[in-house]
Amino acid sequence: MSTEVGAAFAIAGIFVVVAAAGQRDQSAGSAADREQITATVARWEAAWNTHDMTAFASLFHDDGVWVLWTGDVWTGRRAIEDGHAAVHKTIFRNSIQREHIEELTFVGPDAAIVRFCSMLTGSEQSPNEPIRSRKFVVVTRRRGVWKVSWGQNTRLLADVPDSECFATLRKRGG
Repeated sequence: MSTEVGAAFAIAGIFVVVAAAGQRDQSAGSAADREQITATVARWEAAWNTHDMTAFASLFHDDGVWVLWTGDVWTGRRAIEDGHAAVHKTIFRNSIQREHIEELTFVGPDAAIVRFCSMLTGSEQSPNEPIRSRKFVVVTRRRGVWKVSWGQNTRLLADVPDSECFATLRKRGG
């Protein structure tokens, strides 16, 4: 085989690999996938507001990771449930939290990044002012089910202006 023919086969092979990767990316993020992930955020809000931390933790894979606004890290669904249950018996026992998706980006057929804004009221930490935060989660599909693999909560300082996302939450009574 000549060098030119070998090079042509190599280049053709690269195009096949690139085209296949592009087809996988195009299949990622179907309307059904988006609906399931959006429903996860809605269930997140509902579980928080009913203080059902078993339901809240069920949104995570068994090996899920949650990074708190304090910097602490909870690893595993049980730690996430137990940690949230503890604070829902104390400072968050009367809290209401509203969530709104700012960004949903698929990074593959079974993985997406979700960024959502959050407004918490009724916290004993801040009884007179809402607590604003942004949450960032990586959701993955395992065995056909979308759940949170990893997430982080970042609180906003008081002087950070509201984005459109927070304006939307304020309209909802957040």
